[in-house]
This record gives sequence, structure tokens and C-alpha cells, in this order.
Amino acid sequence: MRKLIWLTLLVAILSCETEPDKLMVSKFKITDANGQSIIRIDEKGNIIKQGIKVGAVKKKGIIVDKKDRTVLQLGDQNDSLFLDNEGKEVIVIHKDGRFLASTGEEIHWSDSGELMKDDESIGITVSPVEKSLLQIASVLLYLHYVI
Repeated sequence: MRKLIWLTLLVAILSCETEPDKLMVSKFKITDANGQSIIRIDEKGNIIKQGIKVGAVKKKGIIVDKKDRTVLQLGDQNDSLFLDNEGKEVIVIHKDGRFLASTGEEIHWSDSGELMKDDESIGITVSPVEKSLLQIASVLLYLHYVI
């Protein structure tokens, strides 16, 4: 009987932990035209700007500040819509990192990892160039540099 109770409890715990990741959290960096790192993510999802931790990216689609307060979160119904901590719509950033700038111009990443405004390079690059990281790279640039 005890084994049955433990087995049931184990299954219940594991089923709660299987929520799929909404954001890819992996080590990468964004550099400027001079090759200087302007923002990076370490292997734990910490956001590092100028050598200082300024926040973190959580796999459940939440970006927090250095005090662990929610700054942005990925909407439940739309994998491109980011909301503030009150649930208000902030910006749409697609899985491929594409979004509209405040000027209405499309911002996107080239195949080589360059950030582009329409067809012109902005001088910012991401490395490694992994399609799964481009959305969060754009989110970080939006948050910390408001493109």
C-alpha cells in the first residue's frame, strides 16, 4: 500500500513538472559593430549587461529584473505576444526574432546573425546564430536598448 501511495505521489509531481519551455534559455551574446559584448545570457539564463547581472530569462516565458520581479512574460495564447507584469500587451516579437520598431520599420535577424532594419544592417550581431535564440535576443534588445 505504501508503495502505491509513493508511486501515485511521484507521478503527480512529475506531471506537474512537464510544462514545456516557452523560451529557449541558452548561453549567447549580442555584440555591437566593434565586437564588444553589449548584453549576454549565461548558461543559467542570467542577463548580463556590462558585466553586471540585470535580470534573468526563465524557461516558462518570463523575463525578470535583478530583484526577480517580472518585467515581461510570454502570453499564454500567443507565442509572440509579450505582456507586462499586469498582463497588458507590450510588444509582438516572433519566434524568428522579427518585430516592428517604434518607427514602423521591420527589424529582423539575417542568416549570419546580423540585426537588420529592413535590408540594412544595424551593426549588432548575435552568436551563436541559433534560430531558437533569436526571439529572446530581440526581447533583450527591446528591453535594454529600446530599438
